[in-house]
Amino acid sequence: MEAKDQKFSYMEWKSPEEMHISCLQWLSEIHFIEDEHIFLEDMLREYTLPVLEAHFYEKARNLITELSTLDKRRADLKTRLLRHRNRLEIMVDGKDQLEEETEYKDEHRRLKNEMGHFNQKYRNLKQEIFLTVSKALKDQKQKRLLSD
Repeated sequence: MEAKDQKFSYMEWKSPEEMHISCLQWLSEIHFIEDEHIFLEDMLREYTLPVLEAHFYEKARNLITELSTLDKRRADLKTRLLRHRNRLEIMVDGKDQLEEETEYKDEHRRLKNEMGHFNQKYRNLKQEIFLTVSKALKDQKQKRLLSD
């Protein structure tokens, strides 16, 4: 019989205060992304004509779709983070509620991972949006220079 390799990971539990601060930071990031989403969407829409002229229409449409999908995910994360923040009382009420406290910590860990994945996807999408709009504007500028 072969022994299976087991991988253990050590995770230090944060104090309730640290978890609260983490949650507030995540909510702050989500609020910023909410505002930034409006800017990115406006930028894509404002430069739709240059994007169309530059034959980037399909790319722009895909980016808008992806941006909308991420915005729905952002809204879901925001709701879950607000609920998580409001449930912090479980950790500080002085009562022994081992099951609820463990569940809260597990949820905190899941939210931490989800925020990391979400932020990475959002950064990649934002970079793609800026690259696409930049290419479209450069293409439009070149066409204008050639026509002069």
